[in-house]
Amino acid sequence: MTDQLAATPATPPAEGFGHQQSTVVPSPFAGLSRSVDAAIGKGLVRITEGPVAPYQSAVIRIGFSFTWLAFLLREWVHREELYGPNSPWSWSMAHALIATNHAFTVLLWSDSRVWFEFVYAAAIAVSVMLLVGWRTRTASLLFMIGVLTLQNRSVFEGDGGDNVVHIMAIYLLFTRCGQVWSLDARRARRSPDRDRDRDPVGVGVWVFFAAVLTLVTVLGKLSTGWGLIFWGFLAVHAAWWLVRRYVPERPAARSASVEGGGRRRGELRTVMAMVGNVVHAGAMFVIVIEVCLIYSTAGWYKITGSRWGDGTALYYPLHLTDFTPWPTLSHALGSSAV
Repeated sequence: MTDQLAATPATPPAEGFGHQQSTVVPSPFAGLSRSVDAAIGKGLVRITEGPVAPYQSAVIRIGFSFTWLAFLLREWVHREELYGPNSPWSWSMAHALIATNHAFTVLLWSDSRVWFEFVYAAAIAVSVMLLVGWRTRTASLLFMIGVLTLQNRSVFEGDGGDNVVHIMAIYLLFTRCGQVWSLDARRARRSPDRDRDRDPVGVGVWVFFAAVLTLVTVLGKLSTGWGLIFWGFLAVHAAWWLVRRYVPERPAARSASVEGGGRRRGELRTVMAMVGNVVHAGAMFVIVIEVCLIYSTAGWYKITGSRWGDGTALYYPLHLTDFTPWPTLSHALGSSAV
């Protein structure tokens, strides 16, 4: 009897009330982590393997350098009233303000008219230099110095557009904006890498810049903060030149020890290039955010502001001389109810 019961197969429980068949429901997030990891990996590779948005950065370089150059040429006849000895914002007043806000301007190193003319002409020259993309790294630094020098000399002469140029001149310093549409790119296509690393003109430019920086530092013309910025910039670019000059991209396969040492040196060059690409990508991202903020806030102010709603904000500027190149058109727009 016991054997028969043991031999009897167990009857599966009948499906009925209170019993639910267990089923595995796939998660909607299944595989999401792998997709996210793959997307992050592709993004990191894209950012580190080379400069992102090379054409966009070239457009920014050309656009702002051309705008600043056109402004300097347009105001050539008024340069002394804007930034020079005849400015309503006198040299002593500017000097007193700079002593409180610590802004950078080389025009306060001397109140000589000759010094002012030299600085203004130099600002025009470096604008052309950046526009055509000749020695872009050096030109971007000198362009920033020129913009800060003139605008900080007479801070009340500018408007919102000048503030944008002011900010973008600083951002351009951290971008690799000479990869395309520049004389640097043209020279890079024509010369092999080893010849570019031995560039005597570039070395001469940086030696001259180091000599000038040493002189103004010894004379006490630079504050501690600005001195650290300029010396740091010079040190970084000197290190990059040394790496490009003496560290090969690929080690020569002579022996295991030589190959290992060359690989380590090659990794240093690769890491420095990746850091430069990441800095460039960060600067481009900040530029995009800055432009979006500028236009979004301006548009929102126009939509919600009462002065734009009743036409006041448009009426008065259209009756100013600076904004009336065609008086008939300006009068028609200013008097229209639309």
